[in-house]
Amino acid sequence: MTAFGPDKRSERSAQGGDSPDRPGPGGSGPSGCGRPGRSSGNSTASSLRAGLRLVNAVIDRERSGRTGFNVSRLADEMGLERSKASRMTQELCDKGFLERREDSTLRAAHEFFALAASLNPGLLHSSRAILRRLAIRHGASARLSVRDGVLARLLRAESSPGMADQWLTRATLVTPCWCTGAGRALLWDHTEEEIAMLLAGYELIGVGGPNAAHSAAEVARANARDAPGGLVTAHGEFEHGITEYASPVRDARGRVFAAVAVLGRQNDLAPHEELVRTDLTAAAAELGNLS
Repeated sequence: MTAFGPDKRSERSAQGGDSPDRPGPGGSGPSGCGRPGRSSGNSTASSLRAGLRLVNAVIDRERSGRTGFNVSRLADEMGLERSKASRMTQELCDKGFLERREDSTLRAAHEFFALAASLNPGLLHSSRAILRRLAIRHGASARLSVRDGVLARLLRAESSPGMADQWLTRATLVTPCWCTGAGRALLWDHTEEEIAMLLAGYELIGVGGPNAAHSAAEVARANARDAPGGLVTAHGEFEHGITEYASPVRDARGRVFAAVAVLGRQNDLAPHEELVRTDLTAAAAELGNLS
């Protein structure tokens, strides 16, 4: 048994069913004839399912825009003993699928990012050089994101050498689309009515930085304001003092399928906004050709 707990057959055994560890008629294993049974494989599968349920719960919480789960709240949500939830989340953190923020809440981590990245290896492999070039040129973090419902989901991030530790460790894999540059770029072609339908039922107040949108109408107005320049300019929308410039990435049919962004301290990026605009526009076109 791993920290993810017993498999289904072990649970049945605890309820009075047949024990999965009972030797079969012909030998030491459950299947008899002296051969090992399949309990190890089933236990691994069950542990994987249990781990995925926890990761999904953490991600769903992020999607809601509410404060993330700590171990205790996650245990309550999943109906687990807190000691078991603690063991499971620690193993997921050790394996890189979850990580703890400074306030002890949980979020998806780099191995989850790597798994997502593997779903589109061509684009993600080729985007590395483009993002790295942006990051180094502007001394910031460069990111490629896609939309997942009301979320902007980070696929790849590259940072300049001087910013690597700060920005990579603070990278958030899932962020709200209404208060980030990448998120608004992913909504670039949405009308106000479409944005309102997408965000219906979500609480926007209390999420993001001091300049975050608090309604669908504010999101639409922000995009309309930025439209003439062809680039999202998000000053302090997700975090105080942080600026994110973002451009929609279009496929061969002209549809927005991703967003490329440069993110860094406002005082560092704002004086060079036109250069950022030029470089992001070129990077978006280059990424679009990879789709």
